[in-house]
Amino acid sequence: MTRARTLGIVMALVGSSGSMAQRPDARPDTPPAPSADLAQALTGRVAGKPVNCITASRVSGPDIIDQNNIIYRETRSRVWLNRLRDKCPVLRDNDIVVVERFGDQLCRYDRFRVVNRNSGFGSAYCILGTFTPYDLPKGAPKR
Repeated sequence: MTRARTLGIVMALVGSSGSMAQRPDARPDTPPAPSADLAQALTGRVAGKPVNCITASRVSGPDIIDQNNIIYRETRSRVWLNRLRDKCPVLRDNDIVVVERFGDQLCRYDRFRVVNRNSGFGSAYCILGTFTPYDLPKGAPKR
C-alpha cells in the first residue's frame, strides 16, 4: 500500500471518529426517543424483562410503529416491543415484514426484509433486537 493511500485511510478514520467526539450525546447503544405512535401503543402498559426470543405462533403482527420499533401482539393485555438493532430506514407502515427464521421462534439478531405491498420489491436486510413485554396492569380495562 502506498504511503499516500495509507495516510488517506487514516485521515478518513480520524475524521469519522471525530464526528462522534463532537457529539457526546450520540451514543450508539442509546435507543432513540420514543415516537408519538410508540407512546400511544404503550400507554398504560408496564414493561417487563426483555428476552431474546418469543414464540411466533403465539403472536400476531408485526405492527410497524416506526423505523426503530415493531410490536407483536400476544393477547389483549400483552404486547411485545421489538427495538430493532439498528434503524431500518426502509420500514414503513404499509409494508410487509418477512423474517428469515427457522422453527417457531422470533429471535434477536434474526434478519428480515421489508417488501413493498404495492410493488412487491424487497429491501436490504434489517435486524431484530430484543423483545420487551408490555402488559396492562391487572384490573385495567382491556384494549
